Amino acid sequence: MPKGLDDLDRRLIKILQRDARAPFTHIASELDQPDTTIHFRTRKLIKNNVVSRFAALVRPEAFGYHAAALIKIEIGGHILPDISKERTVSFSEELAEREDILWVAIEEPTMIHAIFLGESMRTIHDSRDAIGKSPDVVNTVLIPLSKVVKGWELSGMPE
Repeated sequence: MPKGLDDLDRRLIKILQRDARAPFTHIASELDQPDTTIHFRTRKLIKNNVVSRFAALVRPEAFGYHAAALIKIEIGGHILPDISKERTVSFSEELAEREDILWVAIEEPTMIHAIFLGESMRTIHDSRDAIGKSPDVVNTVLIPLSKVVKGWELSGMPE
């Protein structure tokens, strides 16, 4: 558990994650605390960078996305291993600029994991195939996401 967060902070964060627009009076009532305490705790969480920002989570289907998949992308084939490592970083940064990719992470030294969104699984397969044609890519693995139990905002699939 994060140092410095007590049970009230954790419960407050869960409520803010569920609905960041909830009035402090409603949160205070739910947590059986004075609204001034909730206001102070929220400001403290922001000041200490525990809560980094409040954001709107938009359902992917509003953008026409109805399918999601995790795609593993292996970078390689370069003469020097350091070139493959550097290209993994730059390739992941290029992927991160795309609207149809929700999340990108690197597994050292040359593996990229990305969550792709698409109108259908066919469009995701097409995206994967196009990426696979890059001379930097040695292999791709597509893992369809059929049901998300938690974290739809990361997967693109509604709860």
